[in-house]
Amino acid sequence: MGQAERIKVKELVVEVLGVDVEPTELADDEPLFGDGLVADSMVALELVAAIEEVFGIEVTDEELRVELFESLQTLSEYVEEKVESGRVLWDQ
Repeated sequence: MGQAERIKVKELVVEVLGVDVEPTELADDEPLFGDGLVADSMVALELVAAIEEVFGIEVTDEELRVELFESLQTLSEYVEEKVESGRVLWDQ
């Protein structure tokens, strides 16, 4: 994923969580739950909706799992895979 897209994921996380931090200051391995940014299940759903809208992807129920929100890195990698798979389907 390009740096611009990774930063956009971080911006969405900051916006949805309502935390007062610059997105670029967040480490890629920053946990989203637990000792990290203190997200909860409602925030996770809001974040999914924002990601779907901004990146034009669909997160299926089967893909919606705790591991997806382990860190900013795992979330960014998931978004990258979905965006790339959509491009492959679109190009065919």
